[in-house]
Amino acid sequence: MLTTYYKDLTPEKKQFAIHRIASKTDFTEEIVKKVLQRYNPLMEIQKNRIVINRNSYQKLIREIHKEYSLSG
Repeated sequence: MLTTYYKDLTPEKKQFAIHRIASKTDFTEEIVKKVLQRYNPLMEIQKNRIVINRNSYQKLIREIHKEYSLSG
């Protein structure tokens, strides 16, 4: 069960999450970081993987696309 919000993660785990999401979605880490800070989803890092609810991940990706189109 997910119990940790993004803002409550340690700085190392935050950077890991930003890097992994950015590398999987082909967006810059700046955009991913900005959206994660604004959206603040429940997530955890387990065995070098990001665990996040499927619906939350889909919303996160939509928000990243919006941010990218606004900044582009």
